[in-house]
Amino acid sequence: MQTWMGILLIILSCRIVSIVLRRFKAGGIILVLASKLFWLFPLGILGSLIGNSTLALFHHSFFLIFLSTPLSVFIQSLYQLVGDTYVKILHKNKLPSMETYTQKGSYILPFTGKWTVFNGGVNENLLHGGSASQKYAYDFIIANDEGKSFEGNGRSVQNYFCYGKEVLAPADGIVVKVRRKSKDSFVDGVAAYCDSLDLRGNYVVIKHHDKEYSLVAHLAPNSITVNTGDNVKQGEVIARCGNTGNTSEPHIHFQLQTGKSFFLSAGLPIAFTNITAQDKGNYSLMDTRPYADNLQVMGNFSYIGRGLEVENAI
Repeated sequence: MQTWMGILLIILSCRIVSIVLRRFKAGGIILVLASKLFWLFPLGILGSLIGNSTLALFHHSFFLIFLSTPLSVFIQSLYQLVGDTYVKILHKNKLPSMETYTQKGSYILPFTGKWTVFNGGVNENLLHGGSASQKYAYDFIIANDEGKSFEGNGRSVQNYFCYGKEVLAPADGIVVKVRRKSKDSFVDGVAAYCDSLDLRGNYVVIKHHDKEYSLVAHLAPNSITVNTGDNVKQGEVIARCGNTGNTSEPHIHFQLQTGKSFFLSAGLPIAFTNITAQDKGNYSLMDTRPYADNLQVMGNFSYIGRGLEVENAI
């Protein structure tokens, strides 16, 4: 019992230190560096195995992860690992892809106006990453011609261009899951933080077809306008963009998945209907990752990827 109480005390102390440091610009840098030291944990395991007391001290670095991650979100990350194994076994290690999956619905972008694809795509070099359900997910932001997503102080969510913008239902369907309890997470324009019990923050899940569900996450507090069981129409306003959950800055996280569960579903590639897409000017100023082959157009359907500026055409 004393051991568990000690562990919980360390975790709580990490969270208190994190909250205090966030109040200072230099504190944010310290948190980023400290969180990266979490990866020294394997050295501690090695030290314990070989009997090296100096290396064994590094096993304490495990707790540094809680400087930026609540215990509940850490547990959800473990759920993702278990869920990924289940999903891969269910699909015999052959997850849906652009070549093998035939989309059932017709989907628009979940917003109005021009947004930038900051994460995601269908090619291996563009994939969002994360759990199996997030494989083909997208992160959308609004950026100016100088490659900035905010003006003024980057520590205020209100200063981000996309914050508070309307979020739309991507297609007709029925709402099957809603979370609206999270507040906006701390933001400093550098690292991801989570001030929510759920890494998705506030979110809406819509069933569009059998084994074809959409998830839109990180929605603003008190902005969701739909409830479980509601029928929604394509283009209907369902919420506003926020910064809830595990996020580095305000944005829309959007994905298509095979089921209602975030942890036990496989992600699906999305061909958007009737959209315009072009390379975002000066994108390299905000993201140095490569983004070649980020657009594939097939009639009215478009597979998009990181580095594009996109908009619904209708």
